[in-house]
Amino acid sequence: MKAAVLYKPGDIRVEEAKDPEPASGEVLIRIHACGVCGTDHSLFVGGFPAIYPVIIGHEFAGEVVAVGTNVKNVKVGDRVTVDPNRVCHLCDYCRTGNEHLCENLSSMGVHSNGADAEFCVMPESNVYRIPDTVSYVEAAFCEPLACALHGVELAHIKQGDTVLVLGAGGMGNLITQLAVLAGAAQVIVSEPIQYRREKALENGATVAIDPLQQDVAAELRKIRRIGADVVFEVAGNLRLQAAAVYYARRGGQIVWFGCSPSDGKIEVNPYDINDAELKIAGSFNNPFATGRAVSMLGSRKVRVDNLISHHIALSEYLDVFKLFGGPGTLKLMVHTD
Repeated sequence: MKAAVLYKPGDIRVEEAKDPEPASGEVLIRIHACGVCGTDHSLFVGGFPAIYPVIIGHEFAGEVVAVGTNVKNVKVGDRVTVDPNRVCHLCDYCRTGNEHLCENLSSMGVHSNGADAEFCVMPESNVYRIPDTVSYVEAAFCEPLACALHGVELAHIKQGDTVLVLGAGGMGNLITQLAVLAGAAQVIVSEPIQYRREKALENGATVAIDPLQQDVAAELRKIRRIGADVVFEVAGNLRLQAAAVYYARRGGQIVWFGCSPSDGKIEVNPYDINDAELKIAGSFNNPFATGRAVSMLGSRKVRVDNLISHHIALSEYLDVFKLFGGPGTLKLMVHTD
């Protein structure tokens, strides 16, 4: 099969790889669409550790073409997406309901072969059927939507809240929609790329700020004098993570959602956090949210069709990181058909 293999940061090759075969309890999936994630970019530039070489990619949907022994609830021909994270179910974290923090976590596209390929295998327990009304391209958003659901739940948004979203890439646009659905009265988005600001407004943002031309704090306080009830940092930008502390109101909630560099550091004054009784939460992964993400896409509660800026053939995968983060880009979608 054809696959995009990451050998080390900066070295990715589209080449022939061995076709995977499903072991007992596993499902073989013919991949139709795979979204490009900020984590993929971090892997490529060396900001996120991986086990090399590895087939990159983890946001995907496809069709079941074979099943291993002891597979009970999935059959050939099913249209599916997956939770890309394998956990041990044995460590203290798994046994206390925190499987996403598993000590033995293995994520496809990072620690094991991923989905920018023609085929992949996953345990049946990680496979979710998708409705016939949801296309493969739309279903490729299930994994990022599940992550966004977890992040928004950590924020404890209340009816009438003012929410500030720093970064309006694919994840920022999903979080914007979920914040609206959670009852936020104002969802303010700060994003330097005009194309992304326009999409955020299409997707329910109340106000879109250009941080290159406007003072984010000043614009925020025109809308909410005391600051935002909830601040999401979605870009994985160290400067923005530090600034988020000063955009939140006293007693507010900050969620660091974006994928930060593994060796990054920020400087904030702990007195300010204490004095304002701020709550800061990291958001990692998508615990027990994939099925709910499938349901939300199936019910059209969340829109994803307007988030795709580029469709890229797997054979042209090397174009991905030339385009990533550019002024006319949002979600890049890789196709294996």
